[in-house]
Amino acid sequence: MISCKEYAQVMKETLRKRIETMDKKPALSIIQVGDDQASDAYIRGKIKDCEEVGIRYIVQKLSENVSEENLLYNIELASCVADGIIVQLPLPRHINVTHVKNAIPKEKDVDGFRRDSLFECCTPKGIIDWLDFNEYELCGKNAVVLGRSEIVGKPLVNMLIDRGATVTCCNSHTDLFLESELSNKADIVISAIGKAKFLDWMDFGTDCDVIVDVGINRDENGKLCGDVDRDSIEKLKDGIYVTPVPGGVGLLTRVTLLKNIVEACENGYTENTVKDAISFLKKKDYFVRKIPNNLCENAKECLETGHGECDYCSCFACLVGNE
Repeated sequence: MISCKEYAQVMKETLRKRIETMDKKPALSIIQVGDDQASDAYIRGKIKDCEEVGIRYIVQKLSENVSEENLLYNIELASCVADGIIVQLPLPRHINVTHVKNAIPKEKDVDGFRRDSLFECCTPKGIIDWLDFNEYELCGKNAVVLGRSEIVGKPLVNMLIDRGATVTCCNSHTDLFLESELSNKADIVISAIGKAKFLDWMDFGTDCDVIVDVGINRDENGKLCGDVDRDSIEKLKDGIYVTPVPGGVGLLTRVTLLKNIVEACENGYTENTVKDAISFLKKKDYFVRKIPNNLCENAKECLETGHGECDYCSCFACLVGNE
């Protein structure tokens, strides 16, 4: 099979060429609360992806003590000019995650976390797209999904059903012997349970040809690994393709996010520009006081020439035209 890494590279090049032909370049707003090292790493990866394909971005890093109201305000401000908005998880306990997810307009929810989002969740959609790219026929296959999370397991089950697969979903309450029996009879197993090397070669039967490992864990030596003991399967099982960790599903998730951002831009969900952002800002004295006096001049230049100098203010004008 074409690996996740090879597939992601092909998709990025396709997106890069597609963006080159667009008059208005896609723009992404990333909002982070607090200083979490894992979140920093994820954001660095997203920034790298955006730069590779030509998507503009702005990262807002808010204090861990920021109020929920203030965070929601920043989301509303970003929605004035960004095609896609991401609020990096996790969030501090005093902030309601559901409120934050629902504050992102459904047409800009490029993560696909809202129930009514116009986009599908990136991880399950990325997996399905990768299987389609490999011309893996799901119709009639016996598929087992381990895990029932809102952003991976549940949507993935529905996507597999839509493609004609017979799907069984196991969760933390599933009897272990039953789970092992089901995975042994499966043609394709997708694991998203978050337990290091929980599955090994004995859990998969002769009919299994693809194992998709969504898990991101640390083993006893602190090394990054998935839910599946890939080494044992490669040594003792022939004909089974196992996605690696790292370098597997994570890449599928990231490239699907890029696809969603480009789609949001092409569909014209962001039709208002800097003028709307400035008007919105003026309603909130707290933010207006933080903006330089020459904001309007910079924003106007940004809009008309594409070379504004507003990178360090909070007006988001750089998302509209400043490369």
